[in-house]
Amino acid sequence: MPYVNSPTWYRVVPLHRTTIPSLGESKQQVLWIGCSDSSYEEITGLDLLPDEIIVLRNIGNMFLEDGLTCLSMVQYAVDILQVNHVVVCGHYGCGLVKASSNAGLGEPWRSKLMNLRSACEGLLGSQVEQRDRRFVELNVLAQIQSLQHVTEVAGAISSRGLKIHGLVYDRSKNEVARLEEQPE
Repeated sequence: MPYVNSPTWYRVVPLHRTTIPSLGESKQQVLWIGCSDSSYEEITGLDLLPDEIIVLRNIGNMFLEDGLTCLSMVQYAVDILQVNHVVVCGHYGCGLVKASSNAGLGEPWRSKLMNLRSACEGLLGSQVEQRDRRFVELNVLAQIQSLQHVTEVAGAISSRGLKIHGLVYDRSKNEVARLEEQPE
């Protein structure tokens, strides 16, 4: 996991509404993977038409490689719909992130989050709010990394320029930020 070795390989920057330009037609061009308990309206934030986005929501905006729903949705969006963009959007204050240390959290979410938390422990900081915010960001990046290993996604990236975006919604400010790779 590259982010484990380099805590500064990404930065949080404002999301420009034109990051994903609208095609102006009813063609799904974005697969949105978001959290079930997020109140963020993806269509409004990106200034796209309702028919331009296909949405997959689950707890923690997680891509579970062995989850039939997640994998089939990604394959459908990338291979059949030929989307141009995949967005993974987390949100600060995510209940799953806060519950990741709770023994009552079900599998496979608990083990995936516990593995990530353990791998990133040194990057999270000591202040609780800072730790949770950073963990939300690292979770988004981990989901992107998992998506990049899906055969169909990797093929679409190399053959037709599919783009994957990591976003984080801040409810307290009603703002969305983009996680941007920065050169080391």
